[in-house]
Amino acid sequence: MQKEPVADSSLPTPLRPTAAMRESIRIPEDRSYLIRRDDYPHPLCTWNYHPEWEIHFVPQARGFAYVGDYIGSFEPGHIALCGGNLPHNWVSPGLIAPGRDYVLQFDAGQLLSKIPVLAELRSLQALVQESERGIELMGSEAAEAGALMIELEQAPPARGLGLFVEILSRFATATDYRLLASPGFATGYAALASGRHARVNNAVQLVQSNPSISMNEAADIVGAEASTFSRSFKALTGMTFSHYQRAIRISRARSLLAETARPITEVCFEAGFSNLSNFNRIFLKEAGMTPREYRKIANIRTISRLRTDEDGD
Repeated sequence: MQKEPVADSSLPTPLRPTAAMRESIRIPEDRSYLIRRDDYPHPLCTWNYHPEWEIHFVPQARGFAYVGDYIGSFEPGHIALCGGNLPHNWVSPGLIAPGRDYVLQFDAGQLLSKIPVLAELRSLQALVQESERGIELMGSEAAEAGALMIELEQAPPARGLGLFVEILSRFATATDYRLLASPGFATGYAALASGRHARVNNAVQLVQSNPSISMNEAADIVGAEASTFSRSFKALTGMTFSHYQRAIRISRARSLLAETARPITEVCFEAGFSNLSNFNRIFLKEAGMTPREYRKIANIRTISRLRTDEDGD
């Protein structure tokens, strides 16, 4: 049953729509979608928008969901779909949680063009109109879709395609759901976002690919004066260039610590830091633990997941 969100005066004040950052998304060449698991906090866990659609699943944490002009609290098991250029964010104040979010992103326009060839994608067509407002699944339907997200994150491409289509189908056929943003919000926001701060958007992509780049270098590459660029960067992302760059470096360090066995010194320089002591100090401040402690916890999480999988066999 469709439900409209209910206003709650105890919730945080809505963010200004113009404050959203445009996230740059690259779909892998061997898949029709991008699936990843993000730590929290994370530089991409911010008030952002992008033309691709996104399904966001939070299996355990609590916090506040921001989708367009909607604000509401979310509980463990929350799962929602956001259509193209619909700003969104999921905030858990004070929480530090490795792997808080499962994020599934895909180019709906490209997939819709394949419907005449792939009948399995027809469920996507049914979601076009409501996706512009954001769709939150409820009850058992949310739990079932969430379980599919967890399975998809570990699935090889051949198996993953079937799971991806099944998740879309769960949203298309759901009976227990609610729409989040106001009608027409995404359409109005897309016009506002189109072409806005293109230089800053390009700079964001530069920092994501090269976290060692300086602000002056980034400004020069995108053809902007450093002082103007600095103001524009903060207006679009809500952070100073140095703050955003530090978040990107910490994010890369987290991934390297959790997914590789590289020495911590090597992780430090690969993530864009210039010396080990500075890296250790900043990592402790941002992550709430040392790099060595973070790697140990990440390894325990992986072992626990594998043991759970084995127990279910």
